[in-house]
Amino acid sequence: MKAMVLAAGLGTRLRPATDLVPKPLFPVLGVPAIEWALAGLRQAGVTAAVVNLHHLPEAVRQRLGDGRRLGVALTFNEEPEILGTGGGLSAMRGFFAGEDVFFLHNGDVFTDWDLQPVRRRHEVSGAGATLALADPPDMPQARLVEVGPTGDVVGIRGRPASREGPRYVFSGISVLTPALLDTLPRDGASCLVEKGLIPMMAAGRRVAAMLPGGLFCDIGTAERYLALQWEVFPRAPALFALRGLPPPREIAPGILATGTPSIAAGAVLEGPVMLCDGCRVEAGATVGPRAVLCPGAVATAGSVVRDAVVFEGVVARGAATGILPA
Repeated sequence: MKAMVLAAGLGTRLRPATDLVPKPLFPVLGVPAIEWALAGLRQAGVTAAVVNLHHLPEAVRQRLGDGRRLGVALTFNEEPEILGTGGGLSAMRGFFAGEDVFFLHNGDVFTDWDLQPVRRRHEVSGAGATLALADPPDMPQARLVEVGPTGDVVGIRGRPASREGPRYVFSGISVLTPALLDTLPRDGASCLVEKGLIPMMAAGRRVAAMLPGGLFCDIGTAERYLALQWEVFPRAPALFALRGLPPPREIAPGILATGTPSIAAGAVLEGPVMLCDGCRVEAGATVGPRAVLCPGAVATAGSVVRDAVVFEGVVARGAATGILPA
């Protein structure tokens, strides 16, 4: 099975951090969001995926490589002009030639979902598309997908119909068929919803819905991104294992570690803290509460790192808080 992962966006709401690191590479407990997404797709049977690129494309290429490390064969499509969710997919018609069904997955969402039931729901529904929907309490403005009593989507943003059914958030994860590609414009920028899903429903093709439940986060703001780290922290070993990643171990109460971090005598750690492979905490540094040191990150002597995610290879000095991409 094949998939496309959307990773071309600018991440404007997370600037200035996204001026330095593209949003799909923002780490969740030290692992880039797009790698969490690819791990979930691999477990749902995806063996090959294409990733579209625009903003800081080389950073994504260098991080992911050919995908062998992740168990998914990867190719990339760089867009000189952003083509949008529909145009980016439409440009990859050749990649999906001969495929009866495929996944589309935003590269900047985090879930703990098992995507196999989404795939099975699609297979038994006979729909032209199946949307994985979420029910987050903090996104009332994004509840735009209306679901009818049969479990099918009846409208998005009130179109093509509205029947006052329950409304949910589209997660950016879907199972699609060539019928969706047949509906999208062949060239230029377009929106998956406006030019694909809504016209397909208006033409009488079914769009099914699936609510996997569990954790969903759209990494759209700094507040949401930082809160996500501490929401998943208590379940970190289980989540890593769920996605086939080496799970962190607890080296002290509230302190998790992957690989081999370096902690000097005289360093102070106040959980919850995640220390990733190769990071270093110098003597006299205070790390935590609520801090992630990504691989190769350094908390220098005298620094106080709390309520922070220190990105890979970044050196934190002084009072360090928030998102530290450099």
